[in-house]
Amino acid sequence: MALAAIHRTSLMSPADCQFNDDARRLITNLTAACIQHLRKELQDPDDAQLGAQLATTRTLFLCEAISGSPTPRAWRTHFMGARALLTSSERSGGKALSSQRRDTSISFLKRWFNITEGLVALTTEGLSGGQATGFGPRGVVSMKEGNQVCLDVYTGCTEDLCVAFREIGAVAWEKRRAIDHPERYPRLSEDDFLREADMLELSVRRMIERDRSRSTVLNVTGAHDISPEQAEEFFLCNEAYQHTALIHVHRRIRGLPVHDPLVQESVRRIIECVSSIRPAATLSPLTLLTTPLFAAGCAALGTERIKIAQILTNMFALLRLPNMKRALEVLEAFWNDSEAREIDWDEFSRTCTSDYAVWNQVDDNIGQRDWDFLPY
Repeated sequence: MALAAIHRTSLMSPADCQFNDDARRLITNLTAACIQHLRKELQDPDDAQLGAQLATTRTLFLCEAISGSPTPRAWRTHFMGARALLTSSERSGGKALSSQRRDTSISFLKRWFNITEGLVALTTEGLSGGQATGFGPRGVVSMKEGNQVCLDVYTGCTEDLCVAFREIGAVAWEKRRAIDHPERYPRLSEDDFLREADMLELSVRRMIERDRSRSTVLNVTGAHDISPEQAEEFFLCNEAYQHTALIHVHRRIRGLPVHDPLVQESVRRIIECVSSIRPAATLSPLTLLTTPLFAAGCAALGTERIKIAQILTNMFALLRLPNMKRALEVLEAFWNDSEAREIDWDEFSRTCTSDYAVWNQVDDNIGQRDWDFLPY
């Protein structure tokens, strides 16, 4: 009901999508009631409730991530709750597995968690530490071939790309830690990080080449009757996510400047892919494109920024998803600061002092440090 209230309020609100006090109070009360009931459910060790508990946690996560919540870190609390539920279930062994087989919703919820975990790994904070416990030299990310590949219409990308996101996030997180505290974390040299970047880039480019044929990636979960035109749009969405991965490799691991041709090549390709996806009343990946557009926006220059701003504006006008408007506002704040101080997104999000916090009257942490923004 809270998520429905968010959508209804967004559809009925003025063009700026500012929720009034009554709407915020309703959403807050519904969310609080949901959390209260979930806490009671979690007191019951009955594994048969995993599907319901995980679905509730996912919905709470969506309430924060999609609504453009004024509490930017709240989504992470629910993400960590979902991870705890899945981890606890896996540790329970046979009884939990038996109950999961009876609940067909759990496989879908695991798919949701896998892509979300990959996207969280790409944030500045990453997977909250510990993600690189076994960090060291890697090989190429395991890539499936031909009809083994599943391009999921819910996630908008292939399963092996989700794995690559987690790997890229782990290496980027490790490099940031080494830069911030070189005396404490000297495990890898710059050459080591460049080798990691080479392997990760090679993995993603092999995926791009594999998926370019289109005929080899036909297993689209949950949508066996989609048209060739719809399938093509999901392939374009997948490619936009692949270039999102490349931008993170180039900027955060390899350390290339924003104007480097490799970075700008991926920025332009994301814009081209998204621009080729048309609004439709039927199944469409349009709602899945905030993440690649935001990644491209963080690396965009000049006219490319204008194009991305226009695309996000048009998407919000059509879909009325508050997170799209919020992503554009965050990008505009970042563009202003990056021009004045020549900083990248990681530095901006960790030491944000822009006026965006004032515009939205959000908590003081945004104007201080560790702005944990998820472009979802």
